[in-house]
Amino acid sequence: MPAQETAITGTPNYYVTEHFIYSDFICPCCDMVKLVPGFYRHVSLLEQMRREQDFPIIVTSGYRCKKYNARVGGAPRSWHLLFATDIKPEDGDPDKLKSMYEMAVSLGFGGTGRYDIHLHLDLRPKVFRWRG
Repeated sequence: MPAQETAITGTPNYYVTEHFIYSDFICPCCDMVKLVPGFYRHVSLLEQMRREQDFPIIVTSGYRCKKYNARVGGAPRSWHLLFATDIKPEDGDPDKLKSMYEMAVSLGFGGTGRYDIHLHLDLRPKVFRWRG
């Protein structure tokens, strides 16, 4: 896929899917991302959601290193330490968020948390749903 120049670092950034680039998923603290076995499946499911919902989806958090996870108040055993995403509709529309939640459940995300302004998604093996 083509490279995209990032405004922050000026380094090349490559598309993982049509709508998401690697930097959408990196830790802002250390510029790292773990390419765990479920990474590409997770991102493919996000891309499917983006296409079917037909509106922009923003990744507000992806992989987190331990230091950054602690800084943002993440759980000590957060799935973000392995790989998870927090996402929201670009315009923050609550109806779109609800639709995204329903689709995330139907797509098979194991961990699906619904908060007031975003969703948490991960691929844990046992289904777990919560409202934050």
